[in-house]
Amino acid sequence: MMHHPMRTRALFAALALLLALGGVACDGDSRAEPDGTKTETPTATDAASIGPIGTTQDKYRYQNAGLNVLIDFDADGAGGSMEVTNKSGHDLPRPGFYILDARDGHEIDGKVIDAQPVPDGGTEEFEIRVTPRVQLKDVGLVILLMGADNYGAFVNV
Repeated sequence: MMHHPMRTRALFAALALLLALGGVACDGDSRAEPDGTKTETPTATDAASIGPIGTTQDKYRYQNAGLNVLIDFDADGAGGSMEVTNKSGHDLPRPGFYILDARDGHEIDGKVIDAQPVPDGGTEEFEIRVTPRVQLKDVGLVILLMGADNYGAFVNV
C-alpha cells in the first residue's frame, strides 16, 4: 500500500483543528443546559483552601459524596479538632477515627470527645484525642469511622 504524504498531512491538520476547536468549546467554566440555562462549574471548596495536598503535617481531609471532614492535629500530636460537614442526604452516626503508624502500620487509637451523630445539612466540630500521643511525622494514614462503618482514608492537606 502506498502512502500519500499530502493526504496524511491534510488529515493530521484537520484532526489538529478539530481538537483545537473542541478545546475552546470545552473550557469547563460553564455549560448550556438543553433548556438554554447555564450551569456554573464549582470552584474550590473551603477545605481545599487550606493548601495543596501534602503540604502540612497536621491537617487531614476526607471528602466524598457530600461528606467533608477536616482533622486538625495539635502540634504535640496528642489531640486537636475534627469538623464534620454533612451534605450526604442522610443523617450520619457518631464520627471516629484511628491512625496507622507510618513506621510499622500499627493502629493508634483516636477518640472523638463527646461524639454525636451529624444530621444531614449540619456541621459539627469536635475535640479529638490521640492515645498514645503520635509524632505527626509518623502518621501514615488517618482512617474515618462513622459509627461502626469504615469510610476510608483521609488525605494530608
